[in-house]
Amino acid sequence: MARRTSGELKRLSREFLMDHYTIPILAMLIAILLPEVLILVFTDNFTIGWNAATAVSVAASIIIQLIAQLFSVSIVRIHLLLARRQKAAALDIFWAFRNQPDRFLLGALSLWGICLFPAIPACACIVYLWGQKNFISYSLIGMTALILVVLIAAELYIVCTFSLIYPLLMERPELTIRECLRASYHFMRGNRLRYFLLQLSFFGWQLLGIFSIGIGMLWVIPYIRQTSANFYLDLTDQFDSKGLHIDAFITDPS
Repeated sequence: MARRTSGELKRLSREFLMDHYTIPILAMLIAILLPEVLILVFTDNFTIGWNAATAVSVAASIIIQLIAQLFSVSIVRIHLLLARRQKAAALDIFWAFRNQPDRFLLGALSLWGICLFPAIPACACIVYLWGQKNFISYSLIGMTALILVVLIAAELYIVCTFSLIYPLLMERPELTIRECLRASYHFMRGNRLRYFLLQLSFFGWQLLGIFSIGIGMLWVIPYIRQTSANFYLDLTDQFDSKGLHIDAFITDPS
């Protein structure tokens, strides 16, 4: 089945967000500011060196990052609601906290574990290389740069492969976390480059958002997230020919 182009997905995003920007912006501000406030509170006593205060700060930071993932799930749901022409509210940002939060937290931890898989050997190689006293300096820098490039490529591959994990965990409660990861892998097979180029196409908008002292990002980020939600709906055949949502879902795209 022919998939929509990046331009078509973006056009749909503009249509869905028209007169509905307020909710995504409020939800995004809550998701950004609340974890930041919590981090400031718990890392106030952070010191160099390992002690009780440092241990509490590190543990608190990990927990807060997990809380942030629940906000991310809720934001995905808000954009899916907008794509389906359904009503969304700012308080929907807390939806994941009330609906199987353990499922989403385990999903986030699983994804973090997968992302760490290539990072650990890469870091080990860099540490080993820099421990070689007689290693020629320019060769050391070149090898380190090569390892970092490979690591970045591997991380991008993983992120693109499992980019559908949150909507799948949300919409397919009968599937286990492992099955959702497998489903994301199958859906993204042959679509990783398409997804990567879609995200890359927002680079100019992101630069404009940054140059506006960050204010423009209030509109750019919801635009990107809405387009990502549209990508998921398009990939799972939940759009009709006019871009309207239909009740359809293919569990195995192969």
